[in-house]
Amino acid sequence: MTSTRSDELIIRAPAIADLEAVVAMINACTRADVGVDTFTPSSLARVWSAGGFNLQTDAWLAQTGEGQVVGYAEFGDESPPLPYDVSAWVHPDFHRRGIGARLLALVEDRARQAMADAPPGAWVGLLHSVYAANGGARQLLEQRGCVAVRRWLKMLIEMETPPAAPRLPDGITIRAFEPGREDRRVYEAYEEAMADEWGHPPLTYEEWRHYKIDSEQDFDPSLWFLALDGDVIAGLAICRWERPGEPDQGHVRDLGVRPAWRRRGIALALLRHVFGEFYRRGKRKVGLGVDATSLTGADRLYARAGMRPVLEMIIYEKELRAGKR
Repeated sequence: MTSTRSDELIIRAPAIADLEAVVAMINACTRADVGVDTFTPSSLARVWSAGGFNLQTDAWLAQTGEGQVVGYAEFGDESPPLPYDVSAWVHPDFHRRGIGARLLALVEDRARQAMADAPPGAWVGLLHSVYAANGGARQLLEQRGCVAVRRWLKMLIEMETPPAAPRLPDGITIRAFEPGREDRRVYEAYEEAMADEWGHPPLTYEEWRHYKIDSEQDFDPSLWFLALDGDVIAGLAICRWERPGEPDQGHVRDLGVRPAWRRRGIALALLRHVFGEFYRRGKRKVGLGVDATSLTGADRLYARAGMRPVLEMIIYEKELRAGKR
């Protein structure tokens, strides 16, 4: 457990009892950057309860001597050669006091410890994602040797009239997921569809269930849509009734098509099916996130479907060890 005290600032491992205070602090950060809360207690609890995540060694909380939570950081130990996915936040009222630099130093120290388990010769690095509007965080990361490598966009459609009906390719049908009967088939289709997404960490079936189903608040299988070629899953769209912090928006959490079925219009058909279903249920806005530097041009597909970019994040990378990616 890490615990330090300097100038009335304490940095320690968080406890479960700190969950809501940490969420409130992170949301103060996101409100300052983009105007909305983006975390809920359940979304952070999902991270803290994930297999392999150790709250005592993989997370840090910064608080004042009076007990106010003013910073938080976490370390995600994915299997190299994938980068370690790390995050850090500092309350906007406590910027420029060195808190972010101290938290990032702890994260990097933890990453260097984890490198001992990396395969010999494998490239190892860190990934940080920050809102493009947060110039201070971007400057700090660049000062610490991080390089901007990708752009991520949140895209949104606002529907004043019913959206266009999907045009299904020959032989393709779309229906909702049937939990308990085809969970593992959906997992296998998901992993194949997402395998070539930049930064996608391969998930075991148990990890996939944890993140997508078991820890998902208000899990609704009727908002998981499967594109079928006969009985074979060709593509899928995993959706939520609302986006965290934005209850007026439906959320497309994942959209993917397996390689053998690509370039047939299935992704666009799934997306339009999703829009139509949300509209039918009374939701007029639907959002999703996309890698704007993807070679597949997914952002262009979403633009053709009527979506527009409304928020940008910058993904920074820091190399810890050179090697084969």
